[in-house]
Amino acid sequence: MSAETQKLEVIQLILALQDYQVLDKIEKLLKKQPGPSNSSVETPFSLDEKKGKKRQYGFAKGMTNYIAPDFNETPPGFEEYMQRS
Repeated sequence: MSAETQKLEVIQLILALQDYQVLDKIEKLLKKQPGPSNSSVETPFSLDEKKGKKRQYGFAKGMTNYIAPDFNETPPGFEEYMQRS
């Protein structure tokens, strides 16, 4: 599928939207990003760094409840992709 076809499909989906909350979000995104630019594109999702929250090292310590006994073994069917010694 070409890029132009994909663009047309997205436009058609947007035109068919009935959910006004989604339409409001799209409008806010368009106001944030007025047009294409050479700078990196911002994602519409907030990242922790943008919220001002600092990540804490070790926050997931103790969260691993189970590790399979065969965790380090090669899964069946992948032998051919493994490096031979």
